[in-house]
Amino acid sequence: VSTQSTGNPRLTGRFVNKSANHIKCNARGVDKVAELIYKAITNDGFGRKIWQKSDLNPKGQNEQDMINWIFFVDTVNFSFWPDEGAVKFGVKDHNGKLQTGYWSLCAAVNRALKVGIPVTDAEFMANATKEQVETIFRSDTDGKIPLLEERVKAINDAGKVLLEKFFGSFSFCVMRADKDVQKLIDIIVDNFESYRDMCQYKDKTVSFLKRAQILVSDIWTCLDGKGLGEFKNINTITMFADYRVPQSLVAFNVLQYSDELKAKLKSKESIQPGDELESEIRGMSIYGCDQILERVEEMAMEGGREIEVNAILVDYFLWEWARDNRPLVDELPFHRCRTVYY
Repeated sequence: VSTQSTGNPRLTGRFVNKSANHIKCNARGVDKVAELIYKAITNDGFGRKIWQKSDLNPKGQNEQDMINWIFFVDTVNFSFWPDEGAVKFGVKDHNGKLQTGYWSLCAAVNRALKVGIPVTDAEFMANATKEQVETIFRSDTDGKIPLLEERVKAINDAGKVLLEKFFGSFSFCVMRADKDVQKLIDIIVDNFESYRDMCQYKDKTVSFLKRAQILVSDIWTCLDGKGLGEFKNINTITMFADYRVPQSLVAFNVLQYSDELKAKLKSKESIQPGDELESEIRGMSIYGCDQILERVEEMAMEGGREIEVNAILVDYFLWEWARDNRPLVDELPFHRCRTVYY
């Protein structure tokens, strides 16, 4: 049992940075990424609207429908990569384009809604059977979605809690938080089991809360920080510790891995959830992104520019970059940890 807890991912990042055995943060790498992000924001209009660019994300519906869509999607937003040698899960979107990873999830949800399956409805979620969930997430490749049973459980549990406590809609959780990000994250983690992304590291219980934070962030970006998407402390969210962003941080030399860790990743050996290596990769990713964020804020001050920047936008930038530069980031494979938390 832990002697202490870091219930906040930002504190987790700082604690892991002090304690890590396998990973260091490199200031030159931090500067390089910060410059790219600063340029993207000041020259190319990079910002929160990037989320709305994809036509797979919801827009233009009423607030409650969009929030329910986001809640369903983020409840199953985990673990899309195939086992070694297996075919990747993929779903064709409304234009017939094959989507993978997170976008395959969006395409599957939209495909189901289009044929009248009310996937985002709490009553449906609470009672969804394995067969129904399998149909929703059927692949347009020969691959299968991983962790099907865990997805069924996450959907059922979330639906039941919405019906019992929140009048059948996640928008009531948002209202109850009263524009306070941390209050909303507490509501999510206290009530929805599959969002409790914490583990033991050294002598502490550390929290990463990838999906709880991304759920809040998605509502903020989808609703453009207005209405139920308005939060007074959105900048308290950190990056979302997953598979892809750490790869970008390594490619930019923001994070430097030990030879032992590199060898383990190159062997594609699986890493158990809660393993020290997993905690260090995730914790140092949070810390590295916070260092980048601080540097971007300094650049804005030095340049006398008023810009909107936070860890969410740093994460978006690095996640998109990983998707656009796959051969480069895959020089060092991502950590293979099969989990419901990301």
